[in-house]
Amino acid sequence: MKALFFDLDDTLYDQLQPFQGAYHSVFSRITDLSILDLFKKSREYSDKVFALTESGEMSLEKMHQYRMMNAFKDFGYTISADEADAFQQEYKNQQYKVSLIPEMKNILQYASTKCIPIFVTTNGPSTHQRQKLESLGISEWVPANHIFISSEVGYAKPHKAFFEHVNVKTKTNSIDSCMVGDSFENDIFGAHQAGWSSIWINTTKKAKPIENVHPTYETNSYQQLENLIKSLV
Repeated sequence: MKALFFDLDDTLYDQLQPFQGAYHSVFSRITDLSILDLFKKSREYSDKVFALTESGEMSLEKMHQYRMMNAFKDFGYTISADEADAFQQEYKNQQYKVSLIPEMKNILQYASTKCIPIFVTTNGPSTHQRQKLESLGISEWVPANHIFISSEVGYAKPHKAFFEHVNVKTKTNSIDSCMVGDSFENDIFGAHQAGWSSIWINTTKKAKPIENVHPTYETNSYQQLENLIKSLV
């Protein structure tokens, strides 16, 4: 591989941490609910309507309400739209305090010493994603023009056009590009369509959702990921 492309959320940082912080701040009255399970459910509902938010058919505010109200409903709780809004505001505040997963910092430092170009590809609103990236403090390894956000590109992962756009802008070839991410559907399937290699970060050991698509590599921990990338570059 001659270029590394990293996803942002749940790849460079642990998305559960800001979620937990927001939950304890807004829903401390609910003590018998697994925050991890609630987080997973909220992500499922986000994924269901992501395309609608990208196209403008659903506002981000409505999406945030939809995912939290339905996630709580699945566990037998009812929350109001106002509570969902309060949670989202606190969640956003917590996301701007995130830090790099330690092994990811080691990987970025190591790849940089090997003169491997490093890029970030992420879906989401431009300002929100860039603020999270700023809080991670990765500019010494990933300059601003090495960041590609779906709302700026005009396409979202896993669309092949997104990956093709990135190759053109970075003057890289698909055969030399490696996508590193946690989302099989967005990162691994998208890379597969574009002819990129891929590394699937599968810390929860989920089954592959698309049977005939295979990541080039799969890791079940960030230490495995660090060891793998160091062996490849």
